[in-house]
Amino acid sequence: MIKERTTTKYHVLARGVILTDNHLLVAHCKGMDNTFLPGGHVEFYESIRTSLSREIKEELGLLSEVGSYIGAVEAEHEDEGVYHQEINHVFITKLENADHRKNPESKESHLEFYWIPLSEMDRHNLLPQPMRKLIENYVNGVEGPYFESTFEEV
Repeated sequence: MIKERTTTKYHVLARGVILTDNHLLVAHCKGMDNTFLPGGHVEFYESIRTSLSREIKEELGLLSEVGSYIGAVEAEHEDEGVYHQEINHVFITKLENADHRKNPESKESHLEFYWIPLSEMDRHNLLPQPMRKLIENYVNGVEGPYFESTFEEV
């Protein structure tokens, strides 16, 4: 449990699970030790699906097809004295010309994108951590939608 809360921020995020041949496309912020799903913040006056398509276009310069809603992941973390709470809405997403043998080029200098085998989500520190279970449930055909959280159950 995070105790010191000087500044707080709440984030509504749209994330895409982009799969091809048992590989998952992940984003990596250069200099960090974790990865995350492509996507980003939902902006005011914008639907969650539209946000995801826009973020992928901005980050990768590619068109995408936002498909089925598969679930949500809520998470909390602290960074430099700021408490962050987020809700990630997750969609199956198709990317034009997706090929796990060729990493897409990032349009944002602080980010890179690459394919990882589905079995290596732990090794690549995919965050938030409960996202791994959500993806595993989807891939294994467990009936959804799914909800996962970093919060302790009450």
